[in-house]
Amino acid sequence: MTIPNNANEYLPGVIQIPSSIVITAITQAFPMVITVSVNALTEANTYIQGQLVKLNIPITYGMFQANGLEGQVLSVVGNNITVDIDARYFDTFSVPGSGTLQPAMISPSGSRNLEFSNATNLIGFQSLNNVGN
Repeated sequence: MTIPNNANEYLPGVIQIPSSIVITAITQAFPMVITVSVNALTEANTYIQGQLVKLNIPITYGMFQANGLEGQVLSVVGNNITVDIDARYFDTFSVPGSGTLQPAMISPSGSRNLEFSNATNLIGFQSLNNVGN
């Protein structure tokens, strides 16, 4: 039996969609408002309402209580992402001076973020050639 060349191809590795973004500020509020730094690689804040996100907050930034927490994006306005996390009793977030090895980051969490379509609110099928995987 011969297997067609295009059957069951492995997908190449992909970055998370959207990419992780550096955090520059977090409010001590409920809901939490996260300010992010958008650079030339991300070009625009690509997070949208309804997505799940995970926070990576190194201890040198304070607000270590938020490290590893997941929340749902409630709204995105400019570089501010509002998330359903209660940070009222967390330590203050502050960006440390130079020499910090790891930045504070917000990242997608869960598979529902892959290829999310703003037009249809559906996750698109991903394949190399639309034959299937």
